[in-house]
Amino acid sequence: KLEFIVQKNEETLPLWNGLLEQETLPENIVFLHDESKGTGKEASTWSTDPQFVTSSRKIVGYAGGIKPVNVGKVAQDTIKACQESGGKEFWIDMESGVRSKVIGASGKEEEDIFDLSKCYECIDTICELGLIEHPPVLQ
Repeated sequence: KLEFIVQKNEETLPLWNGLLEQETLPENIVFLHDESKGTGKEASTWSTDPQFVTSSRKIVGYAGGIKPVNVGKVAQDTIKACQESGGKEFWIDMESGVRSKVIGASGKEEEDIFDLSKCYECIDTICELGLIEHPPVLQ
């Protein structure tokens, strides 16, 4: 089933506000709280507004400056925010926090790469918190 993730921030207000004005939303729409707008700026707070936990699945997403050094605290804070908003499940989204600059093949220019080692660090931290079982393929 196709799922639509609606990024909730001030720039997307016309979209998400229009969706929330509907009597009911389709089950395949979920909201992603991301005031950083994909820039990787750390969030100072996490939304607890129940109107964004809209479907019967009670799922909500959080993003904004999440990276290996803070993913543990972010996970703990977003668990609380999700529960306070009436959510049952949450997910976190990160992009810039799991990227690195490396010297490219030319030896001069830096390349921006998706860094799997940073992803593994995040997975390890989440597993250490007991939020998920460590995936056997990564052990």
